[in-house]
Parts: sequence; C-alpha cells; structure tokens
Amino acid sequence: MQKKLLSVPALLLTAVLVVGCNTSDKTEDSDAQKNEPSNTSAEQQQPSSKDKTVDESQETPTSNATNKDNTDNADNATKKEQEVNYVQKGVDKTEKAKESKSATQDYKMQQLPGFTLSQEEPGKDMLVSNDNAEVFMRIEAIDSSQSSYADAKTSMQDYMNAVGDTSSLTSEDLAAFKDIKNIEGYVVNFDTEKVIGVVFEKDGLITKLTIHDNDELDLTDAMLKMAATISKK
Repeated sequence: MQKKLLSVPALLLTAVLVVGCNTSDKTEDSDAQKNEPSNTSAEQQQPSSKDKTVDESQETPTSNATNKDNTDNADNATKKEQEVNYVQKGVDKTEKAKESKSATQDYKMQQLPGFTLSQEEPGKDMLVSNDNAEVFMRIEAIDSSQSSYADAKTSMQDYMNAVGDTSSLTSEDLAAFKDIKNIEGYVVNFDTEKVIGVVFEKDGLITKLTIHDNDELDLTDAMLKMAATISKK
C-alpha cells in the first residue's frame, strides 16, 4: 500500500515536468515566430516584373500619340511653306514663300517676302511690291459656278486691248501653271514697263491677273510663280 501511494506523486511530478517542457517549447517557438521579420507587406508593395511590363506598355500609346501630334504639326507647318524659284534680271533666285489667304475672296496662295497682299476693292486684291507700289499684281478670283471661263477671257482681252498693242504669252511663259483646266495670257510692252494679263481656270476658281512691272525691279516671273500657287481655300 505504501508503495502504491508513493508511485502516484511520482507520476504527477512526471506529468508536470512533461507539460512544463512542452509549454516551454511552444513558448520558444512562439517567440521565435514573433522575432522573425514579416516580408508579407513588403512583398505585396513590390510590383512584379510582369506588372511593370503592363504599366510600361500602357504608357507607350500616350508617348506615341504625343510624337504623332508633333510630327503632324511639323508636317502642317512644312506644307504652309514652299520654296519658289524665279528669275529676276537674268538671275535665278530661290526663296521660301508662306501661305497667305485673301481676306475677302475664296483663295489662298504662296506669298514671297517683299510683297504685301491687301484688298483693293470688293472682289479685287492687290499684291504689291514693298520696294515700289507701282509694281503689283491684281487678283480677281471668281467661283466657277458664278461665271464662265469664256466670259472672263473676253473681259481680259478687252482690258488688255484698251491698254495697248497686245501680244499673247507663250506656253513657256505660263509653264509655272500646273493642273489647270484653261489658261490664256497677254502682254503689252512699253519702253521700260509692261502690263500682263492672265486668266485661268483651276480648282473651281476662275482667276484673272493683271501685272504691272518695270525693268528696274523685273518681278514678273516672281509674281507669275506666286499666282501659279493660287487655289481654293
């Protein structure tokens, strides 16, 4: 009986020691887990290389659109400028002309530096040399639905015949005019001056030109080259 009583406390003591050891191990494991740094939040904040690729691909269209807009603007600016070759006093010249639009008529043209375009009266513009106001080109552009080429030609012939003895311009004189439906040109020569009349049909417009020039400036070819760029707005 005494042996049985002694064995019970021994068993209880053994159980306490085992539970204590297990509790200590669990506590150490728990402390170790608490002391280990957590990488979960950092890993969630770092975008994957796949996500970066998606973001970069999403930014590309915006960049491409900006480049396209810049290219279009540059192209438009280039289209509004044009090199014009002409002969003045036997010398070949090349200058950049800029697009100019009539304030009251339905046409635009490439205008060389050294000239001013303004309205003379309703339906008539004057492109005047800045060096001499007596050197100019009168421009009358009429919509082809409102007149006929035959009527404009007759009107021009009557005007030129009233100025003086008229001669016809050659095809070489009018070579600058491209893609035209009809064209005729006339000239009246004086000692040091000349008057030129041209009528042509192009781009839905019937245009009459009257050029006054002199030997001192000799800008006839320059004015004809500008006139050849006239088109509908």
